[in-house]
Amino acid sequence: MMTTSKLLPILLGLAMLAGLTGCAMFNKGTMHYNRTTTIGKELLDLKEARDTGAMSEEEYIEVKKEIMRGGPIKVNLEMKE
Repeated sequence: MMTTSKLLPILLGLAMLAGLTGCAMFNKGTMHYNRTTTIGKELLDLKEARDTGAMSEEEYIEVKKEIMRGGPIKVNLEMKE
């Protein structure tokens, strides 16, 4: 039969493990988006990226639409070398 002194560390370890896995499993909530730049600054940076050839005109138009919507930008762009 196990003694209390041997059983206690095992139980504490299991409790810690359950607590750590539970954090990720039940971490549901609302994601908040905070813009850290102004829309004007983002548009200027976007124009510079287009003007320097970092993005195509089509990509520019798509990203500009996302910026003007005011939320997080969700656009997949391919990296150019």
